[in-house]
Amino acid sequence: MKVVFITSTSKLPEYFPIYKQICEIIVSLGHELTRDWIDEALQNQETKNKVDFDKLYADIITSIINADVAIVEGTVKGLTAGHQMTIALQKGKPVLHLHQSTNRDMFSLTTNGVISELLNDEVYTNTNELPEIIEKFLEENKTGKKTRFNLVLSSQEDRYIEWSAFIHKKSKTELIRGLIRKEMKADDRYKNADV
Repeated sequence: MKVVFITSTSKLPEYFPIYKQICEIIVSLGHELTRDWIDEALQNQETKNKVDFDKLYADIITSIINADVAIVEGTVKGLTAGHQMTIALQKGKPVLHLHQSTNRDMFSLTTNGVISELLNDEVYTNTNELPEIIEKFLEENKTGKKTRFNLVLSSQEDRYIEWSAFIHKKSKTELIRGLIRKEMKADDRYKNADV
């Protein structure tokens, strides 16, 4: 599976070991990073290399588009990371938002107000927890687990779905999926079926 790794670079030298560990975990689990940028970013900061921000932004957007999922380390505050996470969610990518449980660097602004079935928020207290959290997220979001189909609705049903999506701040897909899951939980015949 292709994974984009997103984080703030504002405290990169301090948090580099954690970011590097996350990238290494992703690769060790047999997945591919759509953009392997951590080492280069650190080098650019240390040597004060001039960066072509237009090219950098294009590379970031391309890596998000090419990814199946996104993993965000959001302990350190950074609007750029929040922007990239928003783009990933808008593109329908499942997002794992990791952050430490320290009150010092918490960045709740990253996920405040974000209501999306695609967003998985995970707090960790120790980096030893990261492999299990990341593996679980990647396993749950394996490519090929989802099926597409066309749904034909009456205009009244479509208006309701549009209205409900707006009111509940969810996509139409999230609403329909939620209704299906609710039915699945309530349907005893389905629970007892070997499906």
